[in-house]
Amino acid sequence: MNRLTYIQNGEWAIIINIRIKIIKSIRTKLFVSLVAIGILPLFILTLSILSSVRNYSQNEKKTEMLRHANTISTNLSRRDYFDNIEDVNYLDNIQSIIADRFLILNSDGQVIYDSNHFDEGKLNSSQPVLKILQGTSTNITEEDKKLDTVRIYTPIYDSDHQTIIGVTMLSGQYDQIETTISRMRNMAYLLIVGISLIILILNFYFSGLLTKPFSEFVNHLKRVSEGHIDERIDIRGNYEIEEIGIAFNEMLTTMEEIDDSRQRFVANVSHELKTPLSSMKVLAESLLCQDDVPNELYKEFMEDINAEINRETKIINDLLTLVTLDKKESYLNIDNTNINALVEQVMRMLKPIADKKDVILEIESYREVFAEVDETKMYLVFMNLIENSIKYNNEYGKVTVTINADHRDLNIQIMDTGVGIPPESVDKVFQRFYRVDKTRSRDTGGTGLGLSIVNKTILLHGGSIKCLSEEGVGTTFIIRLPLSQTMK
Repeated sequence: MNRLTYIQNGEWAIIINIRIKIIKSIRTKLFVSLVAIGILPLFILTLSILSSVRNYSQNEKKTEMLRHANTISTNLSRRDYFDNIEDVNYLDNIQSIIADRFLILNSDGQVIYDSNHFDEGKLNSSQPVLKILQGTSTNITEEDKKLDTVRIYTPIYDSDHQTIIGVTMLSGQYDQIETTISRMRNMAYLLIVGISLIILILNFYFSGLLTKPFSEFVNHLKRVSEGHIDERIDIRGNYEIEEIGIAFNEMLTTMEEIDDSRQRFVANVSHELKTPLSSMKVLAESLLCQDDVPNELYKEFMEDINAEINRETKIINDLLTLVTLDKKESYLNIDNTNINALVEQVMRMLKPIADKKDVILEIESYREVFAEVDETKMYLVFMNLIENSIKYNNEYGKVTVTINADHRDLNIQIMDTGVGIPPESVDKVFQRFYRVDKTRSRDTGGTGLGLSIVNKTILLHGGSIKCLSEEGVGTTFIIRLPLSQTMK
């Protein structure tokens, strides 16, 4: 394949792509739809009107011819025409009035008068004539669609109106009607063309007007895809279009918040990982700067370095846990678990810490409650919440865990009598690296990730968690979980 062929193929690909875009365009579809709605019915209506006018005119023509035929037959009966056949003045007078050709036939079917004088003396034995003469039919109408002609046959009676003595035949054409219809058709087509041009112009204008907000929307989407998520779109128009603009701006706001959250998260991770490293660096440099370091001081510094390493390890482990929970395909090892026994196990593990502050640990439950949960992950949830309730409690305080359930949900409350959380911080406690009191949190070994892990775990189980707190009174965490994962 040569270069020219490649270029031609590329040009065809571009042309096909443009055609596909035109076909798929909302404006094109709207334009075609409005044309179909505006012009096609007009064209069909015009054809229908012309057809109705033609039928009406032809029926009027036949009615008029039948009236003339009956008039001629009646007058011929009264004038005893067949007894005075040489008197044709009456028929000549009628010929000057009636534009159509007419023939008078006697009882033998012989043409005794022809307004065109072509068939006089000839015998006409057509079916309509025979039927009229035999009295089996009256007023026969015969049409020839190909030649656009019509013939009317009426009987001529004698003066007593008893015996059929002849036939009147009128022969007419629809040429004048067709000429009139043709003129009307031409005028109608010109009118259709004029109206169609107006419709096309208005259609093109209004379709562009209607699709303009969508074009602006697409252009703005391209800007957003380039990274300009701080820009907002101002779409004005119909209610539905404005709703699209509002929803899009709300989506951009959410994207900005997510981006800000990501940036804060990266900054917090960097800071949290850097702090223990900085502490270890200072301790290590202090040891290196001294020649004769006492064993006691050396041991103390190494213990501090070990504590910072443990803190660094805990932060990394918590981050890995969050990354795992953030995955859409996060796996839950669901099992029917005794929630009462699980909470009691956590309290036994934390009792030594509670005893150091003389904090009382209590469980309130009227019955054992079983729920389908990931036991390991829920163990960490209870461990985190109850441990926080102990660490941030007052001496001689109390931590109460209430376990209840209805037919659908498990409800757990973890309530402490600690220092509480300021109102402006209650809604932020589940954010990553958020600390109400940063100094106190670091002193107690907190990473600022524990409640984020708790929240993600609860959401992963299809539940919810809420924090209620009052400074100086205490904090309560309320957890709701479905008893069965099929009830999510």
